Amino acid sequence: MPHPASLRLAAASAALAACALLAACSGGTPWGATPQNLPVTLPDLRHAGQVVDGASGSTAGALRVAERVQQALAADPQLAGQGLTAEGLEGGLIVLGGPVRSTGDRQRALDTARRVPGVSQVVDRMRAP
Repeated sequence: MPHPASLRLAAASAALAACALLAACSGGTPWGATPQNLPVTLPDLRHAGQVVDGASGSTAGALRVAERVQQALAADPQLAGQGLTAEGLEGGLIVLGGPVRSTGDRQRALDTARRVPGVSQVVDRMRAP
């Protein structure tokens, strides 16, 4: 039977050898291969609130985008009071409806809706009187 002191010495030697092996590894892997300078593409977060709050694929987001389009149409003095409607669908799709007085007003409504953050596409369902 080995002497207890020699067992402690062997255990201490094994621990030192393991520490030496680990210290030699520069990256925490047995072969020292730690990835450095990996190319990572970060998303553009300048408009993150608009994307998450708008055309994020949710019904609630689609409703908020439609509300913003409705507000933009009502804020335009030339379009206000015409009874235009904006229906929001998932993915930022807006369907404009209601009566317009002229071709110019129709184009103005389409352009106004397209400028609202969160709108990806506008469908024209407006009608002339």
